[in-house]
Amino acid sequence: MLALASSSASAQQFETILSADSVTVGDRFEMTVVVGHDGTRSPVFPHDLIPDSLQASAVFTLGDFEILGVRSVGGRDWPGGGRIDSVIYEATTFALDTARVAGVPVGLAAAGDTLAAVTPPAFLRIGSLVGEDATELRDLAELATFERSWWPWIIGLLALAGVLYGLWRWRGQQEDEEEVEIAPEPAIPPYQEAINRLSTLGEVDLSDPDRIKPFYIELTDILRTYVGRRTHVPALESTTRELLTRLRTSSTGTVLPDDVLKEIDHVLTHSDLVKFADLKPILEQTREMVDETRHVIEGAESALREEEVRRERERRAALEAMRYAPEGARKDEAEMEREPESV
Repeated sequence: MLALASSSASAQQFETILSADSVTVGDRFEMTVVVGHDGTRSPVFPHDLIPDSLQASAVFTLGDFEILGVRSVGGRDWPGGGRIDSVIYEATTFALDTARVAGVPVGLAAAGDTLAAVTPPAFLRIGSLVGEDATELRDLAELATFERSWWPWIIGLLALAGVLYGLWRWRGQQEDEEEVEIAPEPAIPPYQEAINRLSTLGEVDLSDPDRIKPFYIELTDILRTYVGRRTHVPALESTTRELLTRLRTSSTGTVLPDDVLKEIDHVLTHSDLVKFADLKPILEQTREMVDETRHVIEGAESALREEEVRRERERRAALEAMRYAPEGARKDEAEMEREPESV
């Protein structure tokens, strides 16, 4: 310091001072940068040279030294003339054997002019982390042992017991429900189901215009459900045209007379106009649709039952004939029983 002060009046002096002669890898130490000058200029230290956008991090490298931050910046006038300014950095290094900085850049700034300089080199010895008596690589140390904790096992066993108890209770409830299972009610024959629904529909009060469209929706559902169950044709999923085409081409549908098919067409077409074309039917005509649909279903049921009787007679006649046929021409009666008996 005295040397810098004595010569500061006539020249500039720059110096780097380390707080330790040696450190180990990763240790922190202080690095002081001192500038002696005549006092007419302002010092510019390394951290002042960092762009403003990087000032927040303030971490930079000088040689083998990594600067972690600025601890203090200060200065004072020297009584003999001139000024001494300094900055103390917190630094560390990860070099091996020796850490070195060739020189720290500093400057002295005046209005529109900056004098740049570099401090003398600085060295720092890096101490070894390996003992002096070490001659070879050592084996890995044994794993540390800790006292065994039984709490996780206890909690796990309690959770498992809870799950098993829940499964046992659930299984018991399932068995109880199976024991009290109610026998399903026998299915209502298609014809009887349709007649019952038509009777209920005929009692609907049609004085409210808002009930007309729901009335025709239920009417077509009754007719389509009956035809579908009786002829095994997908009546609910078919349009009116598709349904009539399938009835005229299916083995069961061809049993229905032409007048019955025409009546089915009339009921469904008229209902479609009400449901989808906003046709406003006469109230009396709407009531008559129940009787017309009942007449259609009765006609279809009569034709289908006659066909069933005819086929049953043919089957029995064939069985009777087989009993008196030669041995090689006979069919197994069980096979005859498996042949279709009804439409």
